[in-house]
Amino acid sequence: MPRFLAPLLILWPASAWAAPPDMASALLRTGWALLVVVGLILALYGLSKKRLVLGKAGGTAIKVIELRPVQPKATLALVEVRGREYLLGIGADSIHLLADLSAEPAGKPADFSAILAQQP
Repeated sequence: MPRFLAPLLILWPASAWAAPPDMASALLRTGWALLVVVGLILALYGLSKKRLVLGKAGGTAIKVIELRPVQPKATLALVEVRGREYLLGIGADSIHLLADLSAEPAGKPADFSAILAQQP
């Protein structure tokens, strides 16, 4: 039996024979490992934010001016495309053009209070 154990004891790491570490050194090692992991996560987040800029990856031909949720799966979107404004209805499975706001006459007031001010 001792002949079989001798090769195992030679291959066994020396740290296994050392005394167990105290609580302070174990906490210090855990803290350093946690700092390294959090640092890696923050570095990857910063790189992904820099390289994968969402919403600005393409040109500036399309701008979403405003989004208004109407129902849980329906939204109104005011979108500007090459200087023209469109009102879109966005549903769960489709997108519809509701109005071309650029086609309205220029003399028409833009807000409700201006319309009320014009009424006698």
